[in-house]
Amino acid sequence: MPAQRASLAGLPSGRWLLAIVTVLVLAGCVAPRPGADLPPFGDSVHHTKALQTYEPGDEVPPLHGAKAMEAMQGYRQPVGGSGQAPSSSMP
Repeated sequence: MPAQRASLAGLPSGRWLLAIVTVLVLAGCVAPRPGADLPPFGDSVHHTKALQTYEPGDEVPPLHGAKAMEAMQGYRQPVGGSGQAPSSSMP
């Protein structure tokens, strides 16, 4: 009997390998998709862009404070302006 190779559970080695491969393939087909219960990727980006985009007719929130005044004055300067960059002092 040395010519015949004994394998686990009495199956010839070819059948044992085929059984393992079959189980792995079937397990891969049955496995759930990761993230299938999550909303589609990118919805949060689209939502954030929609919140930050002005549409005609939307209410314009007022700006308050010294930083807003400085920014508005900077926007009103002609191109090239006075050559000064807006200050960036943090309170």
